[in-house]
Formats: sequence, C-alpha cells, structure tokens
Amino acid sequence: MSASSMTHRERAITAITGGVPDYVPTFELVFHQTERDFGGRTFFGTDFEPDPSGLSYMDMVRYNARLHVDIARRWEHSIIFISGGLGRHDAPGRSSALDLAKEIRDLAGDEYLIMCHNDPTFGIPGGSDAMEFCTALFERPREMHETAKRRVEQCEEFCDKALAAGLDGFILCADYCLNAGPFLSPAQFSEFVTPYLKRAITTFRERGAYVIKHTDGNIMPIIDDLVEAGPHALHSLDPMAGVDIRAVKERYGDRVALCGNVHCAYLQSGTPEQIRESALYCLTHAKPGGGFVFATSNCVFRGMPLESYDLIHSLWMDHRDYTEEERRPKAANE
Repeated sequence: MSASSMTHRERAITAITGGVPDYVPTFELVFHQTERDFGGRTFFGTDFEPDPSGLSYMDMVRYNARLHVDIARRWEHSIIFISGGLGRHDAPGRSSALDLAKEIRDLAGDEYLIMCHNDPTFGIPGGSDAMEFCTALFERPREMHETAKRRVEQCEEFCDKALAAGLDGFILCADYCLNAGPFLSPAQFSEFVTPYLKRAITTFRERGAYVIKHTDGNIMPIIDDLVEAGPHALHSLDPMAGVDIRAVKERYGDRVALCGNVHCAYLQSGTPEQIRESALYCLTHAKPGGGFVFATSNCVFRGMPLESYDLIHSLWMDHRDYTEEERRPKAANE
C-alpha cells in the first residue's frame, strides 16, 4: 500500500472535483454507531444522547466536535459532515453547526473537508404535511415559487456565515426520491426544484464552497436535472432503489463526481459475501479515472452491525490505491 501524499482535505477536494487523488477517499454522511469504539460516547441532539446535565452549550459543542474528529480519525474519513448540530440543545440565537465548525477546525486544522447541510429545495414532505404540500403545488404554484425563492435567499445568506466559520461547503440533504422513483413527477421537479437547486449551487460555488448533492432513492428519472444543477458530486446513488454506480459513472462521470454506493440493506442484514460483492463493485466501476468517494449508500445508522462496516473498511484499505491503468481516464467507447 502506497504512503499517503495528501491531507484528507486535499484528497477529498481532488476527488469531488473529478480528479485522481493519491487514493480513494472515504466518509460517511452520519456515523451513529459510536459506542463500541468510543467508550459509550454518543452525539448530543439525538434520541440516544448522553446525559447533558451540568454541561453548558459550549461544553456540548466541544463534546460533539471532538467526537466528529475522533470518528474521522478512527475510520480515516476525509470529509466531516456536521449533520444536525445540537438539536434541542441549540442555544437561542446561536447556530451550533457554525460553532461546531469552528471547534472542529481548532481541533483538526485543515486536516479534513468540513461540510454541513444547506439545502433550500423542496424534498419529500413529512406525513402530516404531504397533503398540504401537494395541494399547494397545484392550487398555489406562484406562492410555492415565492417560497422556493425565499429559501434560496436564506441559504445564500447562510453560505457566507458558514464559510466565515471555517466550513468548506455543503452537502445538500433534501431527499427527492423513494425506491420507486421521485416523489414529484419529473415535470414538477423541473419546475419547482431544479431552477432553485441550480441557483443555490451556482451561488455556493461562486463564493468558493464545495457542494455535494445527497438524495436517496431512485434518482434516474431526474438525474439529468441533478447533474445539470452543477454540484461537485452526487451522494448516495442508492442500489436499494436500483441505481447502478457503473451506469452512472459511464454516463455522467466526466461531469460529476460520485459518492457511494455500498448496499446498506446488505450492511444491516446481508451476508459477508453480499457485502463484499457490493463494496468491490463500487471500487471496481467507480474508481477508475478518479472522481469517486467510497461510502455506504446512506449512512452508518443505529442497528447496523459494525462488523459489516469493519468489512467494507478493510476492503477499502486493500483496494483504495490507484493502479496506473485506473489513473487514466476511460475512453468514451470503453
């Protein structure tokens, strides 16, 4: 295995901008299975948080920041994603995502690419809001467009604050798709989501932010819109919804980097052979030519056996280096 020649941050930036780094980087959107390797430590702002009694707001910020960094170092992640701040422990008038970013930067310097959520677009509505959302699209489209525009403006304002706090960019986490396909029809998506997604990403990139667009589910009916919006990378390319990373790489690999797509259902309840096959499929077909970040097809959620993650981490370690052939861009007819 070759010695690393890049920082994690440099490695991640090279990969998500379509280049070939010293080796394939890896990360996870969320990593909630922390107890085994970190002495029972869990995140604040979750249903399984530690006892917050006696801790100040900044105590909790420092606690979460240290856990983010410890997870990244334990698993050699190149990206740290601040997924949810402190939840109900947020202090009035404070953004825990920004405070966490500053603290992580103090702890780790420029070791990692640090990102947080900042997605203005309409995702799949929650159960109690679904009827109202769908009705508004048909009965009050002008109002929905105005709402979408205001949300973009708010995220543009947050962008400047985030970059000033030491963040490098954003993973946009509005989910658009179920396993069967997009929640909105492709025509509705093109009207109510695409222009605002594109405007936000364009603004973020112009201001120096790196952008990864996340959505689970079957994105294939809207993937042209997602790529056209101009993110640096797409996550998570969900194989449970039939998204084939090989096909996406062949069709779009010269326009957008890819993050994913080890099968999370296999990681939760599959056999070691199924897990191994999925991980190696990603590395075999998405790695050549660069522009790839190895990850699960969702996150390391509660209930996923860490032995499964141990296995894919070991496979990544064994196969992350680029051969000379893999460093060469593939010809269009290959």
